[in-house]
Amino acid sequence: MPNTIQTPTWMGREVLRVASNSTQFVGAVTKRLSDDFKVTGTKVGASVGVRLPTRLLAQRGAGINPQALVETVVQVTITDQINIAWTWSSREETLEIQDARERYVNPAAYQIANTLDADGLARCYPDVFSVEGTPGTVPNVNSTYLNAAARLTNFAAPPRPRRAFINSIMRATIANANLTLFNPPSKIAELWMEAMFGSKALSWDEWFEDVNVFPHTVGTYGGTPLVNGASQTGSSLITDGWTATTTILNRGDVFTAADVYAVNPQNYRSTTQLQQFVVTQATTTDGSGNSTIAIYPPIITSGAYQTVTASPANNAAITVVGASGAITPQGLGFVPEAFCFASADLVMPRSGQSSRVRMPGVGMSMRFWEDSSIMTDTHPSRLDVIEGWKVLRPDHAVRFAS
Repeated sequence: MPNTIQTPTWMGREVLRVASNSTQFVGAVTKRLSDDFKVTGTKVGASVGVRLPTRLLAQRGAGINPQALVETVVQVTITDQINIAWTWSSREETLEIQDARERYVNPAAYQIANTLDADGLARCYPDVFSVEGTPGTVPNVNSTYLNAAARLTNFAAPPRPRRAFINSIMRATIANANLTLFNPPSKIAELWMEAMFGSKALSWDEWFEDVNVFPHTVGTYGGTPLVNGASQTGSSLITDGWTATTTILNRGDVFTAADVYAVNPQNYRSTTQLQQFVVTQATTTDGSGNSTIAIYPPIITSGAYQTVTASPANNAAITVVGASGAITPQGLGFVPEAFCFASADLVMPRSGQSSRVRMPGVGMSMRFWEDSSIMTDTHPSRLDVIEGWKVLRPDHAVRFAS
């Protein structure tokens, strides 16, 4: 006997439950489900505040010099509304629970989960400045992933949990290179069967294979780029020597400047690795090959937020990571606080039947809304989630170039 308990609340809860269990990237990062909009609801464009830890300098001796506590609040803006909609008749709506799950709930939930993961991976990687690997070449040696983990350590990222997201080709390549190394003998048979290595491998606690790992296209550049002017600091760098009018650096491109080394944010000593800078806005050279590049991290040579050992010298050589025009999937390694996924309650509709369900543990709120047409005896229905992404700690993440 068919039942008719597919209520708006039931549909919303079921889709949210399945979607939350299907997300990979969302589940691996920091989540912020704001209570600010629990009653009234919010719209795209609203922001959710997330506090970052302050940084202080240790001092020597018996005397003290009180430091100002600078509390940084990062605003995570709700940028997108994602929806899935369908129309069913009264006869179709009178489905058994299992039929409703198979025909509507599960497909909708999987698609929402996939969209959220794809958005997160695409939006987060361009703000990450650390890169390991060679763009255009799939990593096939352990050192790529080991060195990537070392970069997190050098930037004082927590030791656990460290999570690695790679695509299927990256997974197959590194698994094939380590068929007898990743696991003890009792696990080798399983490795052969699944072609996937286990957890806690190569300094990473968890590995995820994700089809949504996003490809980055390196800008079209040429010439012999150099720093134009000594003692530069801040979030931009004046350069010259590029091929005139044709050089384009894309947002997300990474480069180094000769003899400018990163510092550990706790002991402020050189990591002995060149500081990598990420381009935060696309830029094109002028007719003389000059370009002022917006960068992160900013060049800071002293104080609690020091980033480099010294400013680049005049005519210091600039080296872009990756050949001109290379297309390179960007895997990500990180600790959860590197990235933040934000959601909030949507404004409730004024007609039809609706429900709003929220799961603070998974950081999502979902609205199910159904209306009816007396002329056609059909019921247009929609599921909506609003999302926002923010890179909170770019120094606690690293990209795997492939």
